Amino acid sequence: RDMPRFVGWWGHEMKTRFHMDNKLDLSPGVNGFRLSNPPPLLVSPLLASLDVFQKTSMSDLRAKSILLTGYLELLIQKHYPRPAEDANGPDSRPWVDIITPADPAQRGCQLSLMFSVPISKVFMELEKRGVACDKREPNVLRIAPTPLYNSFRDVHRFVTLLGQSLVAAQQS
Repeated sequence: RDMPRFVGWWGHEMKTRFHMDNKLDLSPGVNGFRLSNPPPLLVSPLLASLDVFQKTSMSDLRAKSILLTGYLELLIQKHYPRPAEDANGPDSRPWVDIITPADPAQRGCQLSLMFSVPISKVFMELEKRGVACDKREPNVLRIAPTPLYNSFRDVHRFVTLLGQSLVAAQQS
């Protein structure tokens, strides 16, 4: 029987949650009753992680965030630029467009990326390589080097794995 309920983002069907089509698609059963608050047992470990914040400051984290994201931006622009218009044939090298504002004051730590190859293939190839990122339909992946636990080495490794994933996605 259909009962009145509060609805929230966590009750939305996982398969369609990020389609961004403004249509509520509730999960069946009890999962459709979840609200926008995470379950207590999943957030209780976060309490222990709050101690980490006592060892740093938000200004230090933001400074590292700007550097990490800037490094990611630099590497993507260097290694995966959009080719000149006359080089856009079927054998052209895959490219990446950064659609996030270039000004660090207008963005957080994440970059939104668009690709010359289908994002579902790029996303799948990145997942195969152990990369966690965020797919936003219809054509954007969000990459967020988080300053609390990502390093410059992690960013460099990601860009290498991105290259492998772009080639694999283009060939499939």
